[in-house]
Amino acid sequence: MTSNYPENHKYADLHIHSNCSDGLLAPSEIVQYCQEIDLKTIAITDHDSLMAIDELKEAGDLGINVIPSVEMSSNIGLVDIHILAYYIDHENSGLLEYLGTLREHRVKRAKKIVERLSRDGIKLDFDRMKELAKNSALGRPHIAEALREHGYVQSTREAFVRFLSYHSPYYEPKMSIAPKDLLQKIEEWKGIAVIAHPGIYGDTDLITSLIEDGAAGIEVWHPDHSVACQQQLLMMASNKGLLMTGGSDCHGHRRSGLQIGKCGCGQREVELLRDYKSVSP
Repeated sequence: MTSNYPENHKYADLHIHSNCSDGLLAPSEIVQYCQEIDLKTIAITDHDSLMAIDELKEAGDLGINVIPSVEMSSNIGLVDIHILAYYIDHENSGLLEYLGTLREHRVKRAKKIVERLSRDGIKLDFDRMKELAKNSALGRPHIAEALREHGYVQSTREAFVRFLSYHSPYYEPKMSIAPKDLLQKIEEWKGIAVIAHPGIYGDTDLITSLIEDGAAGIEVWHPDHSVACQQQLLMMASNKGLLMTGGSDCHGHRRSGLQIGKCGCGQREVELLRDYKSVSP
């Protein structure tokens, strides 16, 4: 797979999750580990959360370039479409209000799922789930962990398969927003919109429509992309003059080991992203 990576693809990892969303490590722990493996640039792209940015800003000099970023959700029906927003204006009042609304919806959504499970005799402690979430956005991963703790499943993966998938009777949809509308909002918030892990959708027409709707780039290098997929995305990005990024999408799970830096992009891709920001209005 490495043959399709940029020559110095371990320069940057632009897709990492912290415990401010559904990752295991604190933002400061991620930065420390990235220093140890000599990454030069990273992006902590938590799901619909800017808390990692605020935490790192308070830490002062990090000794590593951290791009203010967030991974945001949109949907077409039941299909989730994730957009990475780089260099987002994390102090924008409109963005903060939107994320606050999302957090409120996530709590209501989780309660509905727990209530449906309870009606079938699957009892979970909602306060425990909030404890698992800590300050992060409450979501299905925390319900899955609670199901595992209560002995209803052996793993969080099993929890998703049996109880939390889109086709489960316990499923509750996320707050709905069309990809085009989200892309417009990201532009308003001064972010650079990049389509996250486009290869998993298996739909070239969808990717093309997202580009037409305002996506500035695509995540070419991702652990779930095959060599053939990477090559196809690389050609698409080159032909359309798009930005290209790469990242591990690491959530820090101990069982699989830390994947930070195992997939990423090179210095040129980071510089093009930075240059795009410098000429954006």
